[in-house]
Amino acid sequence: MKTRTLCLIALLGSVTPALLLPVTSARGDDELNAMSRVRLTTEPSLAAGCTRVGAMSDDNIKDLRRKIVRAGGNTAVISFNTMEMSMLLAEVFRCSATPNGPSIPQPPAGAPPPPPPAR
Repeated sequence: MKTRTLCLIALLGSVTPALLLPVTSARGDDELNAMSRVRLTTEPSLAAGCTRVGAMSDDNIKDLRRKIVRAGGNTAVISFNTMEMSMLLAEVFRCSATPNGPSIPQPPAGAPPPPPPAR
């Protein structure tokens, strides 16, 4: 009986981490994707019309992006501390769409040009 209990505990101990690993990895991937979509700018006008989430700072850009995502932001206006230039200061905002993003012109009206002749 004692041997069966130890075997069961050992079996559960080896299976449980394997079951939890994909969930943790998926959440980590989601966070990395969100971190890659954080918009960083030094222009405060680009955050006009967005909801302010808060302010944060860090000396590592990756850690700052992680903080922005965890706070619920997707845009940050970056500034620097004059006393400690390695420290990044961020005003964090949540924008519903890309604020004042680059405008892509509409294609010209009419039919597209014909394809080049085959050789």
